[in-house]
Amino acid sequence: MFACSLSGAIADEAYITNQGDNTVSVINLVNHQVIATIPVGKSPVGVATSATLGKVFISNVDSHSVSVIDSKTYQVIDTIDIPGSPVGIALSPDSNTLYVADWNDNRILVINTADTQQRREVSIGKAPAGITISHDGSKLYVANRDSNDLAVIDTASLKILSRIATGAHPFGVTLGPDGKHLYVVNVYENSLSIIDPASGQSRAIKVGEHPYCVTVSPDSQYAYVTNTQADTVSVLSLTEDKEIAKVRVGGFPEGINYDAATNRIYVANWFDNSVSVIDASSNKRIENIPTGKQSRAFGQFILKTSH
Repeated sequence: MFACSLSGAIADEAYITNQGDNTVSVINLVNHQVIATIPVGKSPVGVATSATLGKVFISNVDSHSVSVIDSKTYQVIDTIDIPGSPVGIALSPDSNTLYVADWNDNRILVINTADTQQRREVSIGKAPAGITISHDGSKLYVANRDSNDLAVIDTASLKILSRIATGAHPFGVTLGPDGKHLYVVNVYENSLSIIDPASGQSRAIKVGEHPYCVTVSPDSQYAYVTNTQADTVSVLSLTEDKEIAKVRVGGFPEGINYDAATNRIYVANWFDNSVSVIDASSNKRIENIPTGKQSRAFGQFILKTSH
């Protein structure tokens, strides 16, 4: 994606869930201003954005629901009841299907975004957390925290195709932009598993204390992992399989995304009620943006609106 001129451009936006005050902060990623604060359900955690639909989906773990936000009006336009504890959340590439990880009931709910009463579900491993989808939408990948594995699900049949062992307590997961590898954060092993979804083979890179989430650069050369108990982000070279830098951010960093339009990395800090901004070219923190109480932003929280 080409970076837009700052003048006259429609900026990408970050939707940051604030678990402690039941809101979502919307940040303009050109000027780093909070342009809206949206009340949602109780204890919002997960985020999934769709430029196609002009909607943002927020999982509210304590009100057992998903809030649907109109990205043009910054208003909640629908609430989807979830009989369980929704945490991880993701959309299919065509935005027709919403996938929700029900943490307590050990299942994935599959919801039609045009008619949210049309639902399917699949039982999964213990405490499903992070979820991500193949670029063609044919496979869903689920990190099962208490089963210590990654489940691979066929999205058409909802059949579990395989389970791939990870480290202890996998949580955040993402698929690299090139589609060749999955990246799974292992909370209790202070490591990142790098998995070839075709073969199931994996390797691991050590990171900081109690890691949580991961994002990957657009060229799939670098991974960035939040270390919640070190207040840092580990910068990993994926060609050398090693940590090459640590960037100090805010307290207890959780969600992390890479904005390709600006080559900046955004990190939600739970303890500091803020979002840290990292310049990817220098691996330096350049700013902290105040948000709401206990910011988490678990998932793909950047809405791509730039051209």
